[in-house]
Amino acid sequence: MATPEQRSRAARIAAHVQWARTPHRGERTEAARRASPVSIDYWIARITAEGKVRKRDIPKAAENAHKAYMTQMSLKASTARSKAAERSVRRSA
Repeated sequence: MATPEQRSRAARIAAHVQWARTPHRGERTEAARRASPVSIDYWIARITAEGKVRKRDIPKAAENAHKAYMTQMSLKASTARSKAAERSVRRSA
């Protein structure tokens, strides 16, 4: 029976072999990129599925939804950094 470390190494080797045999790397990851909230395609699909926005307004609504998401992520990151800095100051005091 393989140890966790051996299984991890075997999986890493398999991943490297798969990538080495992939002729078009972008095609392999395209579906995941489109399904990511960072992609505008994600927001277009989501806005379209909701069915609340007129067809001609979908691109602008998707852009706004994308900007809102990115701004939320920025706020979360900033809050996390502030809390981390606060903990660091408390530890050193």
